[in-house]
Amino acid sequence: MVELDALAAFDCLQWLRTGDRAAQVLGCSQSTVSRATRKCQQVFEVRLLKRAAEWQVEGDAALLNAERRVHQLHRWHAGLPLRLDCQHWLRHSYGELALTGWLKGNLNYLEYARPLQLLRDRVIDAWICSAPDHPQDPELVAVRLCRMPAQLVARTSHPLLRQRGSVSIEAATRYPVLPLPDQAFPVFQQVLDDLGFHSDFSGLPSLAAELGHDPHSAEDLALGIASPLTLPLYGDDWAVLPLTLPVTVGDVVMMRADLAAHSRADDLIQALAFHLRAQAGSSGDVTILVDAPRLDTAALDHGRPQRRS
Repeated sequence: MVELDALAAFDCLQWLRTGDRAAQVLGCSQSTVSRATRKCQQVFEVRLLKRAAEWQVEGDAALLNAERRVHQLHRWHAGLPLRLDCQHWLRHSYGELALTGWLKGNLNYLEYARPLQLLRDRVIDAWICSAPDHPQDPELVAVRLCRMPAQLVARTSHPLLRQRGSVSIEAATRYPVLPLPDQAFPVFQQVLDDLGFHSDFSGLPSLAAELGHDPHSAEDLALGIASPLTLPLYGDDWAVLPLTLPVTVGDVVMMRADLAAHSRADDLIQALAFHLRAQAGSSGDVTILVDAPRLDTAALDHGRPQRRS
């Protein structure tokens, strides 16, 4: 119905949000993206409207989605670039990773609805999110890449870190937890709620005064949520509290079920697992769940990953 490049421009505009970003990723001009977008709207008899900073297709998208399926299969089988995205809190892990044959998105989603829609509609080919809140969908396959403990963290000057021994959940729930992105972690958030944690900062100045702290720096008493891989993002003045939360977290790569057995899907999973092994280093708290063969790191950055015998 339309050329491969035209639908790629139309879909990349929706995926990447701006014509400038779509043109940059596709290696074309913004005017080319605009022309392709107009053509696709005419051919498929749909409209592209922006709502809450996201481009949405309005109208009967049955023919468009049929064309997307054909084009996606062609991209996978012909070795053309595939499209990968992830959530904002995983950007530090995957933002600098070079993957041959893959185009990376903005890596800044704070909720799951939009990237899930793009994956279902075959606009993107793979999406990295987090367990235990990864989607359960019969049309998708979820490959758990790693497992690690969820950690409560606090500034090194925090009263909970100055006391000896372990910290009880009851003691920790006196302090507010930095809020998670809205609607991003409903399963994990429910665990925190059931334990009695909250994100209400209104009583923090009074608590600070009670503990002999400066009420003007009361926010320093707030707790954070981390994992062994995200702890460095807090900085050197944060440390893990000596208590255990009854939940594990980890990275999950999602893709369409009808493509999950493709060799390119396996290559992606192995490359991501290799990358996570390097990031985890000697940490015994991170378990890589994919039995990844050893990869050539030079190939990972500059070419297709090659397995060593």
